[in-house]
Amino acid sequence: MATIILRPEKSFPPRNGPVCFDTLTLRPGSNLNVSDEATEQLRSHPDFPQYERWGAIEIISPKAEINPNAPQPSELSTMNVDEAEKVIENCPDIAKLETWLASESRVTVRRAINRRITAIKGGNE
Repeated sequence: MATIILRPEKSFPPRNGPVCFDTLTLRPGSNLNVSDEATEQLRSHPDFPQYERWGAIEIISPKAEINPNAPQPSELSTMNVDEAEKVIENCPDIAKLETWLASESRVTVRRAINRRITAIKGGNE
């Protein structure tokens, strides 16, 4: 069993809803307890490598440990856009995200922060 994280806004063209790979439908956000068979079916799908390259799909093995209390940097301005987006996607704290939003000037990073806040408030994460 694995967890598959779908970020449809990172696909091209950007989307808001679920994405289907043959018979496997993935919802935006975390898709928990996806069987190993379905995960292998997804990996063998011809569209999967492109979604992975865009950062729209991430497969987390059950052995990977996720630390929700991992320390967060105080500023995103010292990071490039890709690094900042990765930190934003893993941040569960709305107050921290809003602090970053107030001081961030890059449009791409501001959009990523707003998407993350919306995902947390909407219950997708």
